[in-house]
Amino acid sequence: MQRIEQNIASSGVRDVKAVHAAILVPRTAPASELQKKYALILNVLPNTIGNNDLLETMDDWYGTRYQYGGTTKYGIDCSAFTREMYRGAFGIELPRTAREQYGRARKISSTELKEGDLVFFNTTGGVSHVGMYLGNNKFVHASTSKGVTISDLYETYYLSRFIGAGRIEATSEEYLVRNSSGSSGVSN
Repeated sequence: MQRIEQNIASSGVRDVKAVHAAILVPRTAPASELQKKYALILNVLPNTIGNNDLLETMDDWYGTRYQYGGTTKYGIDCSAFTREMYRGAFGIELPRTAREQYGRARKISSTELKEGDLVFFNTTGGVSHVGMYLGNNKFVHASTSKGVTISDLYETYYLSRFIGAGRIEATSEEYLVRNSSGSSGVSN
């Protein structure tokens, strides 16, 4: 730090403290309206939510009613919803059912969860429900009673039915397509 101060002093800059502030305090872009909206729901700071594609995809589907076997805005089920989230946010194709998504995911500990990971539940026998982890113990999913919504993993209903978590890794083709278009994904 002393060497930096000496370089600044020798450069003719008069206000070293102002330079310190510029160096030490990172500047961040103002939070978007979507970041603010979901930061309130997730109980996090707006600028900690960085994946705008994920926010836009989630917001596009938020509130859509649940329909078993549904794949459209008129009604969607949990696995079709996570499939749409992965398409929109990461450019990754997921299998159609929760059980197949569980099979594709690399199993991880719940202590390793990060934004974009899948969370799996036994609601009707075996792997029967899936959602996408958002952070702060919250996940987005298509609920049979509320449609596309955000819930907490520690709600008694979900906690007692939690099977496990998984991370989706892009296939070679998805990785190449994603990286040639400049967008980022969950894992490679």
